[in-house]
Amino acid sequence: MAERNITDYLGFEYEKVPLWTTPKELMELWKKEYEQGKQDGFIPVIIPLEDRLEDYLEDMEGQDYSADSLPEVKDFFAAMKQEIDDIDSYKGTMTAGDANDIMVSMTDYESGELAECVIIHLPTDKPWEAALLVPFGGWNDCPTPDDMAAVLKYWYEQYGAVPAAITHDTLELVLPKPVSREDAPQVAMEQFLFCSDRVTQCTKSGTIGELAGDLSVSTVWYFWWD
Repeated sequence: MAERNITDYLGFEYEKVPLWTTPKELMELWKKEYEQGKQDGFIPVIIPLEDRLEDYLEDMEGQDYSADSLPEVKDFFAAMKQEIDDIDSYKGTMTAGDANDIMVSMTDYESGELAECVIIHLPTDKPWEAALLVPFGGWNDCPTPDDMAAVLKYWYEQYGAVPAAITHDTLELVLPKPVSREDAPQVAMEQFLFCSDRVTQCTKSGTIGELAGDLSVSTVWYFWWD
């Protein structure tokens, strides 16, 4: 029932992800779809077949977000920086980094099994519009869809980061190559402002420096809003 509901609700073409697909196979499947999308004019995004995501999408109904009038990224980062007390205490020291090259948001944390999911084909050649076509956010510290789209546009233009997986509370981006160690500290700070939980709950040390080290050797960016 979940598959019928959410795929019908979104109304986009989609491909089923075969049962027993491994996370590595899912990564290769998405890459294949992404290359096909360049020819056919779509962006592939993996979504789980779950009621919670559909509930979030329904909550967004009636809210008007336009790709033609996105907020200024610098204003978003500046505003978020103002909301964080003692930001220097989170900086830490940049590490050598642990590589992340596999999407994990569709994998059950305890069992390690892949959730039932599909790859939807978003009818756009602008990857950042995924935040507007599958919108969620605006609660707690999660950015609103238009803020999210503005940041994704900036990261795509700067680093080639493409939204590849969306759940009700996670977002994963895939890059053609890791950011340089020179750029990593700035990107890590931007990611902290975009999603503070990425640092405070998804690193061992709770520091931006650790995230910077990871980004310098990773082709997948992961965000989770508690």
